[in-house]
Amino acid sequence: MARSALKFDDATHAALLAAARDADAAHPHNNPAFLDAFLADAWQAAHRIYGAQTYLRFVAQAGVTRRPSAGTVQKAIVRARAIYEVPAVPTFGSSLSVGQSIWAQKLEQNLARAMTLLDATPDARNPAGNGTTDAADAIRRVQHLERENLELRARLAQMTVAAAYAREALGETLTVFAPQAMQHAGSQGRQGV
Repeated sequence: MARSALKFDDATHAALLAAARDADAAHPHNNPAFLDAFLADAWQAAHRIYGAQTYLRFVAQAGVTRRPSAGTVQKAIVRARAIYEVPAVPTFGSSLSVGQSIWAQKLEQNLARAMTLLDATPDARNPAGNGTTDAADAIRRVQHLERENLELRARLAQMTVAAAYAREALGETLTVFAPQAMQHAGSQGRQGV
């Protein structure tokens, strides 16, 4: 059974089209940077990551002349998901799949670690014993940790992209200079004999 077409309200649709045009203007010669900027703005507009064909459709509707390949768009989607999406929380009483079981274990470990860190801070104990203040403080600290986690994920994604660009540049450099170096070494070897 086919899925129904995605529907966007006028404001979201306009924001997604503007995001594509803005990203194109900001990065006219760099598809990965264009897509990263477009998906970041699209996330701000829709608070969701869509599939490659949806983004390609918006690029075309926005009047952007470039047409990145579906593979290039998919790589950008993977980077965006690493930054913006949080894994789905399993519902109470549902059976856990292997991935969700691993997720649940990681969540349990992270909560235990957070509780240990919270207990280790000097102001962790509320002398008045006010449960409401303790809960509010814990929520504030967890939100702070979540923001830090999101910032670290964004930095990791940026570093991953930078590493990919560096790897590509190194490959191009080796492709250009390696034959010349071999030819130079070969000519040096003949002269020394």
